[in-house]
Amino acid sequence: MVPDLANTEEPTTAALIVAQMRPALVKYFARKCRNTAEAEDLAQDVLLRALRHVRWESADQARGYIFRAAVNRWRDRGRMLLTHGVKVEWDAAAQELNEENSPEHVLIVEQELDRVAMALQELDKRTQEVLMLIRLENMKYAEVAEMLGVSVSTVEKELIKALAHLARRAGRKD
Repeated sequence: MVPDLANTEEPTTAALIVAQMRPALVKYFARKCRNTAEAEDLAQDVLLRALRHVRWESADQARGYIFRAAVNRWRDRGRMLLTHGVKVEWDAAAQELNEENSPEHVLIVEQELDRVAMALQELDKRTQEVLMLIRLENMKYAEVAEMLGVSVSTVEKELIKALAHLARRAGRKD
C-alpha cells in the first residue's frame, strides 16, 4: 500500500512509492512490448523520471504522475522507432553454426531480408509507420490512429496497402 504523503519532498517517501509501483510498471510495459528486458528498462526510465519530480501532494497524485509518465515513455519509444528505423537484434544462440544456420542458409535469409527491406523502402512513410507499429510493436489500430492523428479506417487501409505490396514483392524473383 502506498503511504500518505505528509512531506513529499522527503526522498525516502518518494523512493518507497516508486519502489512499490515498479512491478505494475514492468507488467504494463511487458504487455506492450512482449520483452521482459525491455520492459524492465522502460520501467527504470519512468521511475528515474518520477524520482526527479518529487513534489506530489498525495499518493494518488504520485500514482497518476508515474502512470502518465509511463504512457508518455511508451509513446516516445514509438516515435523513436519511427525516426531511427527498425533495429534488428540477433540472438547470440542463433548465431552458433549448426545445420539450420549453415553459411548458405544464412546467405539466403540475408538476401530475403534485403528484399523485404527494399520493399519496405518503396512504401510511403505513413504506410511504413503503420506497418511497423502494428506488426512489430503490436499496437492496436486505435493507438496507431491516435499517435499518427488519423482515423482507424485510414490505419486499416494503410496496413492493407502495405501487406498487399509486400505480398506482390514476395511473388517477384528480381
